[in-house]
Amino acid sequence: MAKASVWAIIPNLLRSLFRSDVPIRSKILLVMGIVYLVSPIDLLPDVIAGIGWIDDLVIVPLLGWLSYRSLPPPIKEGMATDSPDSANNPATSRKWLYLVVLIVVLIGIGLLTGPDESFLKNPSGG
Repeated sequence: MAKASVWAIIPNLLRSLFRSDVPIRSKILLVMGIVYLVSPIDLLPDVIAGIGWIDDLVIVPLLGWLSYRSLPPPIKEGMATDSPDSANNPATSRKWLYLVVLIVVLIGIGLLTGPDESFLKNPSGG
């Protein structure tokens, strides 16, 4: 089996939430990772610039990896197929769509959680 790229596995892993042949353990691990990613409760607070994202960068991929590892081998092989003619494959062109959606979501979160009005009225903090 060829080494699969992350770009081929992630969308298929997300689609596995809706498949009936995927074990519930894998689904629970994947949902836990997604919930932890969007949850405001973290091990390290996100208000600490940079450091607050370290737990997200470790825990979410770890739960995704555990979810993938708990899949039966036939399902794994179906998810990890990355054919050599993937340049014409619509799945590889969709990675740009996923990237654009991610950027739009991050910009939206930034706009919705921007500085509050008290900071704008008194920028000295005092």
